[in-house]
Amino acid sequence: MLGVDLGTTSCKSMIFSYDGNILGGSYTEYGLIIGKEGHIEQSTDIWWQNVKNSIKNSITEAGIDGRKIKALSISSQGISIVPVDKSGNALMNAISWLDGRAIEEAEAITCAYGAQSIFHTMGKPVLPAYVLPKLMWIKKNAPEIYKNTWKFMMGMDFLLYRLCGLVITDYSMASGTLCYSIAEKAWFNDIFSRFDIDRRKLPDIGCLGDIAGRVLPAVAEELGLSADCLAVIGAQDQRCASLGAGIDRGMATVSLGTATAICSICSEPVFDRQMKVTCCGFDKNRWMLESVIGTSGVALKWVKDTFFKDLPYSKLDDMASSSPAGSEGVMFYPYLENNGKGAKGAFTGLGLHITEGDIVRAVLEGIAYQIKIHIHSHEAINGAMRQIRLFGGGAKSDIWARIIADVTGKTIIIPGTHETANLGAAIIAGIGAKIYSNCGDAFKTVGAAAKTFITDPEKHKIYNEYYKAYCSSNEKIMLNS
Repeated sequence: MLGVDLGTTSCKSMIFSYDGNILGGSYTEYGLIIGKEGHIEQSTDIWWQNVKNSIKNSITEAGIDGRKIKALSISSQGISIVPVDKSGNALMNAISWLDGRAIEEAEAITCAYGAQSIFHTMGKPVLPAYVLPKLMWIKKNAPEIYKNTWKFMMGMDFLLYRLCGLVITDYSMASGTLCYSIAEKAWFNDIFSRFDIDRRKLPDIGCLGDIAGRVLPAVAEELGLSADCLAVIGAQDQRCASLGAGIDRGMATVSLGTATAICSICSEPVFDRQMKVTCCGFDKNRWMLESVIGTSGVALKWVKDTFFKDLPYSKLDDMASSSPAGSEGVMFYPYLENNGKGAKGAFTGLGLHITEGDIVRAVLEGIAYQIKIHIHSHEAINGAMRQIRLFGGGAKSDIWARIIADVTGKTIIIPGTHETANLGAAIIAGIGAKIYSNCGDAFKTVGAAAKTFITDPEKHKIYNEYYKAYCSSNEKIMLNS
């Protein structure tokens, strides 16, 4: 099974055996195109070329006959959009999900429907990053491109089209458009009429694990695949990563990377009245809830680069381990987004007695407190969570995982592989190829936990007191933002 992960600044392809073992993989980095007006774009030619190269290189590394790959699927960055003409040519660069040019269009959507109404239908707040505001921006500012567009495609849609010639997206990718009803699992026609957008320019919608088609013969020959290789509809990368981590009812997945996404599964659409936890489509019978800590791993990187530039992360772990639970009263609030608005990051409780270890541990604890806040938000609308499956770069830190276990009171499971997005895509490929009957059957490929961290009752008791103080100050910071 082949899982392709199209990220924001890199592409990774990995080949897995049916039991989830990695046979080979290839990783390629690429950049963003920053325009004069701050527009953020990417070249779809670079997407496609890097995907092709990574597939070929992963086959070489695996040392297998690529024609033995039965199926492939894609984990993709969400809500980046590119207009494509009837000949399959991109009419401009893809507008990245990081791009915020469509501010006026987002405001028009809010004025027309109201923030609560949109959230209740689409499961998302109204933001310029989503697809519909970008379509409206193109229609207004580049009318010829809009007129000549055959289909607007997101990352996964574009790659599937190049692989098998079919234009189709899935529930999770469609959920990032602001024009998809998550309950109805269909495009929301009223919004197209309201803003004079041609719905026929959007892809058809399928479910992850459905077969899109077979890899086109010419493409298969170029990549070293069989022309019988199945191209299976994938999902947005965070959904794939959660799947690859083994998400199921009664647990949450936490991706401890540059930012942190907290996800949980529900059996029907669930809407958070406070609009903090978003909801998106997942598979035929389930939806996924998500909330985000904007700066988590990058906050630790900032502390390292600013105060401990010459030290490796392992040394920071040692320093944090030398500090007691609660970091001698130092608390860290990781609101470091440089967007000119919102809450500001802070350290509190500093004094002359505070050590380097207290500072580092406070950062790890601050993120753990934020994770607990988010877990509580999920539990309030989706029931109790018995465990957290933790993955991403930060999951390599044992001390951080222990802190999260002690702060949240949840058992922390570190999956057997950190390559959860690629594994999730490969699992989806396996479902399409009937190797697995469903996601539950496929969980055996996730394998045994690499590590498990059980809550220390004494430390949990200590952290509960610090958590109360943290939340009190957190509310003040948020109110003053």
